[in-house]
Parts: sequence; structure tokens; C-alpha cells
Amino acid sequence: MKIASFLRRNDLLGRSGLSGHSGLLAPHWRLVYLFLWGILVSAIQHVDILVGLNSLVMFILLLLLTYHGKPLKQYLKRWCQFHFFTLGVWLTLSWKMESNGIICYANGVHLATLISLRMNLILCSSWLLLLNVNDTLLLQAVKRLPLPIKFQHLFVLTVRYIALFSELNTKMELAMKARGYQAKCNFRTIKMTVQRVALLLIHALLKVEQSERALKARGFQPLSYCAHRQTSTNRKRT
Repeated sequence: MKIASFLRRNDLLGRSGLSGHSGLLAPHWRLVYLFLWGILVSAIQHVDILVGLNSLVMFILLLLLTYHGKPLKQYLKRWCQFHFFTLGVWLTLSWKMESNGIICYANGVHLATLISLRMNLILCSSWLLLLNVNDTLLLQAVKRLPLPIKFQHLFVLTVRYIALFSELNTKMELAMKARGYQAKCNFRTIKMTVQRVALLLIHALLKVEQSERALKARGFQPLSYCAHRQTSTNRKRT
């Protein structure tokens, strides 16, 4: 099966360690740095420090993207899409209801500012530390970390299917445009978007079933908590 062969191929890549990087800038060390940096950023409570760190990291990222010839427009588009969630945070935390109506909530605004700056800093830091690290190098880096084998397989499948769903979504978008579809603010656009999401979910369900069959073919038999507890109880009785 394709899933089993993909997992087996990444097992071999992980054992070989052919990552193309060495030393303290190896991809697996970058993941460690990113994890520790994320913990440190989450502990910062001062807005001024976060603003300064954001400015510094974004400036360095812009220089490196320009130096390596990366498409700045693509990164800007991803940055805007990511901050749609930030907009939701502001719409949720910046106000509260009292007896005299809806008022601005100062503590909520401060908290939303901290969350926004932290999210932006972690996002830009991720792009900076994982620059020029493709999917294959990322999978090899995970294989070199002291993580459980099941978690490694889960990460491999996650990276694989994100790429597959992105490719499928692109094909669907091109097919819709070829048939004259234009996204507008009307009922037809909403209907087509719902159908598009439904097809992606159906495709995801089929892929999950294929993955489950492939994992079972390799001897993976997940036990639920109740089944594991019943087995332990039976062993104690015997």
C-alpha cells in the first residue's frame, strides 16, 4: 500500500540521517530551538519587549527571504490568512457586557495584544528557523528526535496529508475556474464553498480508512482504554 511504503521509506530516511545539514543548525536542532523559544515567548508579559522582538525577527526574516529569493507575496498572503484568527481574538476579548451596555474591556484589550504579538513572533520565528527546510528534511528531523514511534508516524501522516489536501484543493479550484466560477458575495458562492468543503471531508475520510488498513497491515492494533483495562483485569484474575 502507498501509506505503508511511505512510512517504510521515511523510516529508512530517518535511520540514514541524510538531512543535508550538520552541526547546531541541523533541522532537528532547529525544532528544539523553536520549541524552547516558543516557551520563552509565552512567558513574556511586557508589550514593549514583544514589539521589539517582533520588529527584530521580522526584519531579519525579510532580509533572509530577499537574499534567498523567496516569494514575498506568498509569505504575505499566508501572514494575512494566519491573522484572521487574531482578528477573532480581538473581536472576542476587546469588549464586555455590563448593565449600561457593551463597553470596551481594557484587560481584554491588553490580553488580546499579548496574544497577537506572541502569535506573530512565534509564526515569524518558525519561518526564520525552518527556512529552506522542506517536508523531507522536516520528517528526517522528527525521526532524529527522542519521540515515541507512534507520534513519529502520526507526524509523517500529518505532513503527507496536508500536502495531499492542498494539492487536491488546488485542483478543485482550477477546475471550478475552468468552468467559469467566480467567488462573489451571494448564495451560489456559499453553496459551492459548502460542496467543496464536503468533498474535502469525504476525501479525508477515505484517506483515514486507507491509513487504518495500512497500519493494521503492518501489525498496528490500537486498543481502547476499556479494552486495555478489561485485558488487565482478566490477567489479574488468572
